[in-house]
Amino acid sequence: MIALYILAALTCVMSVIVVILENKGILAVKYVVKTVASLAFVGVALIALTLGEYAQWKVIVIAALIFGMLGDIFLSSGNVVPDKKALGVLTIGGGLFFAVGHVLYVVWLMRFVEGFNYYTLFAVAGLPVIVLILSLTKVIKVGKILPLVLLYAAFLGLMLTSAINVYLHLATEEIAPYILAGGVLFCVSDLMLAIYNFGHTDKTWMKYIYMPTYYVAQVLFALTLLF
Repeated sequence: MIALYILAALTCVMSVIVVILENKGILAVKYVVKTVASLAFVGVALIALTLGEYAQWKVIVIAALIFGMLGDIFLSSGNVVPDKKALGVLTIGGGLFFAVGHVLYVVWLMRFVEGFNYYTLFAVAGLPVIVLILSLTKVIKVGKILPLVLLYAAFLGLMLTSAINVYLHLATEEIAPYILAGGVLFCVSDLMLAIYNFGHTDKTWMKYIYMPTYYVAQVLFALTLLF
């Protein structure tokens, strides 16, 4: 058990190292470290699976983590692949892998408990509203793809809504805070990433938020397999 938590902690530490390497322009090494970090959160899940009792829902979580890992590897391939044509294919593939991982998480969370508290749906509308406000106040400039960004924000809100719903149903169980914290951190990570990518001023410091929060979220979801 101690080894499991050490691996989980190392995964999170590597996410900070990834940012440091990227800021220093050491991109090839950064790609390797990020790949290892992504492999590590899948490793956390596989170890946790051997320590806990088997359940069908755990297969969905492992699949989501694997797709997330593949998304990380493919989307970061620009650090080591100079061919723009090949890079375009890898980037599209990475985006698709990442999207599938998110969908699997929502499927897992929506089916994990019986019943649904509909008042938790506030997040589905809340996140797009936040993104819209950021766009109207020029904090971010997304241009013509604003509808797509709002749609993605709504989907991310659905993940948060599902995590909150699971927490409300399982509040007395050990797994509940892991799921809630994972869902919240995923949203924080993606929101900060949007501000970083579409912001009109240099916000390099945001990498120290969106990268670690993403890896911590993946680790938390991986640790749910203990229960």
